[in-house]
Amino acid sequence: MTHVLSKTTSDESKSVFSKMVADYHRYTCEIAVGDRLETAKNEAKKYYEEANNIEMNPCSAAKLGLALNYSVFYYEVLKDRQQACKYADTALNSALSKIDELGENEFRDAKSIIEMIKENLNLWQMEEAGNQIAQEDA
Repeated sequence: MTHVLSKTTSDESKSVFSKMVADYHRYTCEIAVGDRLETAKNEAKKYYEEANNIEMNPCSAAKLGLALNYSVFYYEVLKDRQQACKYADTALNSALSKIDELGENEFRDAKSIIEMIKENLNLWQMEEAGNQIAQEDA
């Protein structure tokens, strides 16, 4: 991993590669159990954080793709629904504040990922609202 990243030229490329490694570990979480599951969770989180710590335009496809996948990791793997929504919402608001600065091609790429983040947020918020109503009725 370090060998590949040392050859990567741009910060965005390093972020994309770190995200890909994190995604691999996230997918491993879907089939792993026991110690292997815990290791995969820790590795995914480590590489998502590494990718997230690289400064990028909040509207770049790389940054938005990271936000999408990292929030899904929080929601589906770590079962931290609050953090998933918070992370996705922050990324969404950051991107929307800069969206007018994009060229046409960048806008198209950003828009499609922004829509996926919005869909996840809406779904997750509806799910949480449904859970709260069910708890109140119990």
